[in-house]
Amino acid sequence: MSLWHDIIDSLTDAIIVLSPTMEPQAVNPAATTMLGVSQMSAATVADLLRQNDWLGRMVGACLKSGQNLGDMETVLTAGPRELTIRAEVSPLLNAEGRLAGVILLLHDLSHEKGAAEARTTGDLNLQLSPAGLAHEVRNPLTGIKGAAELMAGMFPDDGRAQQYCSVILDGVNRIASLVEQVLMVSGPQRLAEEPVNIHLVLHQAMRMAGLFPQPPDGVVVLQDFDPSLPDVVGDAGALERTFLNLIKNAAEAIGSSGTIRLHTRIERDFKMTAEGRHRQFLRVEVSDSGVGIAEDQLAQLFTPFFTTKPAGTGLGLVLCQRIIALHGGRLWAQRGGVEAKGAGASKDGMTFKVMLPIVPPEKPPQ
Repeated sequence: MSLWHDIIDSLTDAIIVLSPTMEPQAVNPAATTMLGVSQMSAATVADLLRQNDWLGRMVGACLKSGQNLGDMETVLTAGPRELTIRAEVSPLLNAEGRLAGVILLLHDLSHEKGAAEARTTGDLNLQLSPAGLAHEVRNPLTGIKGAAELMAGMFPDDGRAQQYCSVILDGVNRIASLVEQVLMVSGPQRLAEEPVNIHLVLHQAMRMAGLFPQPPDGVVVLQDFDPSLPDVVGDAGALERTFLNLIKNAAEAIGSSGTIRLHTRIERDFKMTAEGRHRQFLRVEVSDSGVGIAEDQLAQLFTPFFTTKPAGTGLGLVLCQRIIALHGGRLWAQRGGVEAKGAGASKDGMTFKVMLPIVPPEKPPQ
């Protein structure tokens, strides 16, 4: 059964197994990440079915008829979030062939919906794969960048020409960066699975953000670390990029002065289970003393192309959330950060919280 546990836990689709009395029997990490909960209980299931009466009807019909049911595209409400998903409900049969519950499979269509809408327009150019689209965009960008650099070299003493060339090059670099982010969000990711010291990852991310070992004047960085934390299972490079993004967001939020707080601790209550298998997690929090965001924007933070920055792409947090999910963890945000002097909570600011699975302890020799 261990292999089946590993398979279920590794799926990116949400799997929820319910008994005939609506008690959760098995839940994989993708399900808790999708629903934004730490663990599934009967109350959580009841709330989910209350918010999504269509799903409750599908579950009831499956229990009554024993037939597979599905919805190719629908909207799932999970707390303040709404996700476009494909839902399937299948009967769970025991060894005697009797109905023992239902299996819910929820597939997030958020990243695919844009492509699906493009297909309905009949515009064949919009049906390119992300890699194909990137290739089509990169080719003219290379020519534009080369022409701008040559022009800048032809008129080294013309201030206006230098200014125009700088605008062109900045635009080219921004488009190229956007293409890379789209590829990273939509393309397959191969991540290493090695023991990683989370504090080394955070220090490297701070170093790349220019905040370590010495932050700029006016910026306070509080490192509230638990030195006894075990390693996490993951890809050090991918985690560094993720925390670099979160730390840079915090730095941009406070501007030239303010406080950023990094907090780590073991998460003793947060467990994801599949068939009764428990996993232990640690928590990393990145908080800032910035102005924060409006309540109605909070639910859209992880929506592709939504951004509160004038020059933002709206893909940074989407990529962060995907990388954390691929590690079997969870990333979410809440309003409220730290005060400018780091003493307590503030009504302003933001806190981004990350859960990551730790390396399981070695089993004693038999």
